[in-house]
Amino acid sequence: MSAAPLVGYSSSGSEDESEDGMRTRPGDGSQRSGQSPLPRQRFPVPDSVLNMFPGTEEGPEDDSAKHGGRVRTFPHERGNWATHVYIPYEAKEEFLDLLDVLLPHAQTYVPRLVRMEAFHLSLSQSVVLRHHWILPFVQALKARVASFQRCQKPPEVA
Repeated sequence: MSAAPLVGYSSSGSEDESEDGMRTRPGDGSQRSGQSPLPRQRFPVPDSVLNMFPGTEEGPEDDSAKHGGRVRTFPHERGNWATHVYIPYEAKEEFLDLLDVLLPHAQTYVPRLVRMEAFHLSLSQSVVLRHHWILPFVQALKARVASFQRCQKPPEVA
């Protein structure tokens, strides 16, 4: 006589055959003596458990108005940091004057264009870094650019 299994997994082995040769399967109505039927449905998860960690399932709300109208090119994920490499640009009066002339014309084609407060020259696209990659990335970048000669500002011409 064999002992009854604790759970009713379906398998191809002979252990599922009862002593009279009849094969039993979970949920088919036939049971071995002494076994209770398997539950047919799962119990719902209580609200107290579902509300234990509020806000962990939901991602941050992406409001482009908080970012100067910029829109994410990829979704935010917890633990990921979007970064890019750039050189800051100090805008001179001539550049700002040209911008004032060009911006209204450009806005006829792309109405959401706005004048930025600070300017830069991007040297890379936005890339995703895990938090623990940031320091090694910065160190490697500094090591790579250390051999380049810094540009000196040209003398001001009055």
